[in-house]
Amino acid sequence: GVNVSLHPNKYLKLSQGKFISNKGRCESFGEGGEGYVPGEGVGAVLLKPLSRAIADGDQIYGVIKGTAINHGGKTNGYTVPNPNAQGNLISQALKEAGVNPRTISYLEAHGTGTVLGDPIEITGLTRAFGQDTPDKQFCAIGSVKSNIGHCEGAAGIAGLTKVLLQLKNG
Repeated sequence: GVNVSLHPNKYLKLSQGKFISNKGRCESFGEGGEGYVPGEGVGAVLLKPLSRAIADGDQIYGVIKGTAINHGGKTNGYTVPNPNAQGNLISQALKEAGVNPRTISYLEAHGTGTVLGDPIEITGLTRAFGQDTPDKQFCAIGSVKSNIGHCEGAAGIAGLTKVLLQLKNG
């Protein structure tokens, strides 16, 4: 994943659309989160079948147990996520992976730090987790965007890198 901001018009458009944080920092899932902050970054991982990585004696930082993709469908705008679609996506990924949400202790979320997006993301996650457990507040949640901003094209690799470093360092 790579993201480089090369032209100032990007910031002008983001400001005009009221997407960008007035404070100049992202506050994912925090009180006062009112916008996102663009970030730049680059990252890469090497993916191998687990059996091959073991046979090759590789350092294994994590195992992908399942994946899922979706499209939120029609919403009230480009920046308005669909909590039902998000909940369904998380449920599908958990089911494919054979993971009960109650066994998850940390979740790296998208968490752009917007007043609209963060609560919708929490709603989707709550719906997905609630299908398999009535328990609440057992899973920590965070977003690397509070540390480095939204790396847009590199946002996924940034979040994955954060989780892999957490696993590696306990």
